Amino acid sequence: MPTGFVSRLLIVFAFVPLACSADARSKPSPAEIYPGPWLEIPQEVREVLTLRKISACNQAVGRQSSRSPREYLLYCTRDESRWTSWVVQPSVHKVDGPGTLLDGIPLPNTY
Repeated sequence: MPTGFVSRLLIVFAFVPLACSADARSKPSPAEIYPGPWLEIPQEVREVLTLRKISACNQAVGRQSSRSPREYLLYCTRDESRWTSWVVQPSVHKVDGPGTLLDGIPLPNTY
């Protein structure tokens, strides 16, 4: 093998771990994406939930995304004992969920 090829190959392998570790550090936590505070659910979010026939969010609180002000994290319950998480983008009528509560984002102290 030519020496130049081996040198280039070694350089590539030297930078791969650096690139991977940079990606791992740059991924924000759920608490950074949805920093709070808990808010009352905006009407446009409620309209999307109704449009999508989602009844699990009879009682809900939300947090606005720090990355996209048009995205909300919702914690929803019917009975205040079992909570689910949802991500709603009202401008495109998109709803993802139900999911589990996110690490680092506890339920509000009072509802």
